[in-house]
Amino acid sequence: MEVLLEQEQALRFERFGAREAFELGSAVVALAPEFGEGLSVTITRESDGVRMFQWVADDKGEKNLLFAEGKRAAARKAGHAGPWLQLEAVIAGDAASAWGNVPAEVPACGAFPIRVGDDWVATIAVSGYMEGLDHEVILRALERVLGVEVPRWDAPVA
Repeated sequence: MEVLLEQEQALRFERFGAREAFELGSAVVALAPEFGEGLSVTITRESDGVRMFQWVADDKGEKNLLFAEGKRAAARKAGHAGPWLQLEAVIAGDAASAWGNVPAEVPACGAFPIRVGDDWVATIAVSGYMEGLDHEVILRALERVLGVEVPRWDAPVA
């Protein structure tokens, strides 16, 4: 959880609008071939729920968009990046409870808060990979766009 907090603190924007959403979403799409399979990516403005960016690879479909939205919902519920609820449940010794509301809330990697200062203005959500790679592609895209590097955790997270 400490690593997630460090990532969230470092990966903040000075401003975030349509142009930044396009740049970030395009960075994810550009990185996708390095991971060997397709994905879906959405960037949703939190003030009104509008999708500012959406892209779906040829081998992905509506199911991936549904899971991405569930990841976003879990992140919003936790107030942190996607796997936060799952990690809280593991620490509490009740990991199974975190998965009780899938697909409405998916407590897994693949959703990340887009903050301007302390304000959560949008959420990027990716679906299509496993073992924490949704989170990794988001981190790499954010690092590319923001020109910073952040720490990683060692163990894969679903």
